[in-house]
Amino acid sequence: MKPEFRPVNVDEHFALCMAFRRDAFVCTFQSDNGFAPFIHGYEERMRARLVDPRWYYIHIWDNDQIIGQLEFKCFSDEAETGYIHLIYLIPEYRGSGVADIAQQFMADTLYQAGCQAMLLTVSRTNVRALRHYRRWGWQRMGEDGSLRGTEIYRREIRIQQAGELVLC
Repeated sequence: MKPEFRPVNVDEHFALCMAFRRDAFVCTFQSDNGFAPFIHGYEERMRARLVDPRWYYIHIWDNDQIIGQLEFKCFSDEAETGYIHLIYLIPEYRGSGVADIAQQFMADTLYQAGCQAMLLTVSRTNVRALRHYRRWGWQRMGEDGSLRGTEIYRREIRIQQAGELVLC
């Protein structure tokens, strides 16, 4: 399977974006308690960011079905470092290899935007995500004080000998 990565069409797919965000929140915190304040203003933020070339809101497609969503930006508090806000796949595609392809897509996109590394936060209780990130060599940097029970991870970006952008 070769998924396609397309910018989110907020007018057509905002309800799906909300559903993906809610499920990701539940995967992170094992409950949707606190989701409403967390997501407040999401549509407005998304619309504003979609016109900013430093932000990426991407749907992952398998033929005519949206199977996931990525949200990331090519800046952070660290120089030359992008920040990943969301990697989401619907349950049927988890463990299928699509997350690996999505990481490669984000690395390629961020590298082309001038980034040398990526950051993300992940819940200590999201065992599946932690296993995936550790397998890809993400390194724990410390706790994220802004979100309960989450930790910050960092990953370098480099170019493979064949010229293909890959995670080292």
